[in-house]
Amino acid sequence: MSTYTNPVNILVSSEAVACRKLNPKVNPDPFVLKYNGEYYAYATSGGGVSVLHSVNMTEWTHLGYAYKQEGQTDYWAPAVFYDNGLFYLYVSSRSQDEEDVHYEYLQAAVSERPEGPFRYQCQLFNTFSIDAHVVRDVNGGLLLFYSTNETLGIDHERPGTVILADRLLDPFTPEGKPRLIVKPTLDEEIYERNRFGDGRDWHTIEGAFHLQRRGIHYVMYSGNAFTKPHYYIGYSTARHQEGVSIADLEWTKYPDEFTYEPLLRQNDLVEGVGHNSVVKAPNNVDDWIVYHGRERQAKTMDEADAVAGLSEKQAEDETDGEHRQMRIDPLLWLGDKMWVPGPSSEECAAPALPGFRDLFEGDVLGSGWHSVSGNWQVENRQLFQQSVIGTGRLLLEKRYAAAWFEVNLRWLPHHMGGLYGAVVMYENEQHYAEVLLDVGKGTIGLYETFAGVQLEPHTVNVPAGFRFDAYHQLLLAVVGNHISVTLDGVLMLKTSMHTLGKGCLPCFGLATHYTSAAFAGVALTGYVAQTEDTAVQLLSYVTTRKGNWRIEGGAWLGRTHEGEAAIELLNPFASEASKLRFDVQGRLSESSLQLVVLPGQQSEQQAINLLLPASADKRSGTVHVKLQNKLLQVWYGRGLLASHAWTDELHSLKLESSSDIRLEAIEWTALEF
Repeated sequence: MSTYTNPVNILVSSEAVACRKLNPKVNPDPFVLKYNGEYYAYATSGGGVSVLHSVNMTEWTHLGYAYKQEGQTDYWAPAVFYDNGLFYLYVSSRSQDEEDVHYEYLQAAVSERPEGPFRYQCQLFNTFSIDAHVVRDVNGGLLLFYSTNETLGIDHERPGTVILADRLLDPFTPEGKPRLIVKPTLDEEIYERNRFGDGRDWHTIEGAFHLQRRGIHYVMYSGNAFTKPHYYIGYSTARHQEGVSIADLEWTKYPDEFTYEPLLRQNDLVEGVGHNSVVKAPNNVDDWIVYHGRERQAKTMDEADAVAGLSEKQAEDETDGEHRQMRIDPLLWLGDKMWVPGPSSEECAAPALPGFRDLFEGDVLGSGWHSVSGNWQVENRQLFQQSVIGTGRLLLEKRYAAAWFEVNLRWLPHHMGGLYGAVVMYENEQHYAEVLLDVGKGTIGLYETFAGVQLEPHTVNVPAGFRFDAYHQLLLAVVGNHISVTLDGVLMLKTSMHTLGKGCLPCFGLATHYTSAAFAGVALTGYVAQTEDTAVQLLSYVTTRKGNWRIEGGAWLGRTHEGEAAIELLNPFASEASKLRFDVQGRLSESSLQLVVLPGQQSEQQAINLLLPASADKRSGTVHVKLQNKLLQVWYGRGLLASHAWTDELHSLKLESSSDIRLEAIEWTALEF
């Protein structure tokens, strides 16, 4: 199993060494973008916007500056949004002749490549404005989160920097109707007391990052300033409402407006912990938080920096006491609540890889593929199907009963149009299913052939202005005969497949029909998750043993019978190392749960009583079960409850309770070592 230690390891390219006033080891305010299966991190720097590259999130190469302007300095908190073939960079900077940092203004730049160079386009505001994050709003438009001082700068109770959200009419034009999202409410957010001599304290809320999960919107933020002991990462939440803009939702800090309960803050080893982004691991399942921090006793230039080609004076010019470095930790969930086991400094398990991944790094097609038809060639980290005659199909040898399949793809323009995409089931030319983009019709949909008969496709329109000749991410989730189709992070389609019957394994791959296309960053992860759409499908991996069970709202409810309720979970990935997580809600026993491990038919079952911490909520909680390297580890909340080694292949887990229980969410993930 791969491991890492914070801060993440950074190699230095010749381009980075050539940049004056740049210390590649120092990367505050990191924003990470995943593109074509690879990672790009953008960070604050005095001489320009720093950019780093990685394929696994733990080993990074500093590429130098992605963007800089003549006469400008202090490029703060960059963020990049990819859309339809272009990368949009949002960053603040100020004139080299201006010493007042309140003349930092947000600007936008654009590039055709994630590493840049980016070209200046416009300045978004003519007043202090920092820390942008652009996301897709519920209506398909763009929404800009940012921080400024004007909204609450004259407040008589808690003046300070706040987070706003405004609609973008296009990537460069705010509508000018911002809504207040997060404001100061705590003494721990005070940056400077009695700043104006009139008794008013100045507060700071900045560093917005938005994400959505299971019907809830989250805006993560940094409170106070990185030089202060109370500097922290917190978050605010809002319940999703169909058709209502994210900016118009009712936002509330976690756990409430007046309780200081940081998601991340300094510990004995690390301080200045804040300003984060969140990105999916290579397996497309696990969330990871990327943030900055520095050692409590930061040191000056070390030998490694000198070897990288930086003089001690050069490093001093850049850092001027700045030692914030890029760090990562897993972002885990307790139901709808976030928690992070960090800031970590010890050796930890690295972000998980998928069961199969191909970034097409060589000049020939790697192992794990089976070509059915077509002309497939690898070049420049891309896979090309070059023939416009007939059908081209390239299948993966790896198969899972349930999986997430990522394909990044683009059309190679031709006057005949194009039909291309991903295979999700293939037995032969008489029996297959594919998810295809249709250039001529402007659609994406599920196409099936059953017993040689083409079924009526299930299609929806792609967004207006969709560029088929640009790269787009296609993410497919298959559980039983249910499939969901996500395009560029937007759920496009949920439906059932006729061709994938009981006992029939999905088969994943790439497909073109009378067209040429390019593919990049293909990844397959064995994964199954319980949702309202898949709760019934998951019954294939469940056996009820005691009590009365029913499905309600996607959850499994177990009512005790003769004092007990028990459910057995069968591992759909039993032949591989795997990880299980389930949310338990309801009336648990007074002090414990019982997890029964069934290591094999020849061995006796082993029961582990999970003693809940005194501080645990006995009505709800999340149990994390990690099965790695012949070691079973069980966590409840932040505390390790049990660690147990087994000798035989693990077939199933069984949860027992002496009172009613509710399984809110269950997830199995196959792990790659």
